Amino acid sequence: MRLTNHFIRKKVKELAEQAGKRQSHFCTLKDARHILVLFNVEDKDIVEPCLETLRSQQKNTKACVYVSGDTVPEMDPSYMVIHAKTDLDMWYMPVDEIEKKFCSCDADILIDLTRGDNYAMQYLLLKHPGTFKVGARSSELDLYDLTISVTENADIKHIFGHILFYLQTIRSK
Repeated sequence: MRLTNHFIRKKVKELAEQAGKRQSHFCTLKDARHILVLFNVEDKDIVEPCLETLRSQQKNTKACVYVSGDTVPEMDPSYMVIHAKTDLDMWYMPVDEIEKKFCSCDADILIDLTRGDNYAMQYLLLKHPGTFKVGARSSELDLYDLTISVTENADIKHIFGHILFYLQTIRSK
């Protein structure tokens, strides 16, 4: 039985405030070796070409997929799947095993392509030790080191295109 998302929302807000105080290290796309991309399973068909774009640039690209439905659809076995039914506790917090597995993934850059208020993925993003986090603003919280401001109707390809552009434009030194 799942209760309210009040507690995870409160924890994400707390982590976001702490994240603003941490030291971020900007990383260009050229300098990045490991990239971790977060997205919702509903967007899999849109995100997979984006992942291929990163892989074609010789980046070690990993994906973390959030599944909110009852069943996990067939997908690449290398993807880390966060299934709402089995991987979240009654407060919608990721269980310790999932959090440890997620935080152990190497990532020079974390790219968040989740949409809406996906508190479980926001929680994991904020807990990850990676030092450069990128995503589109979707709430009043400042979750990222590089925040892309887009209109509400912006699609993932558009957001990803902007993220790539800025990652290629940044000068880290």
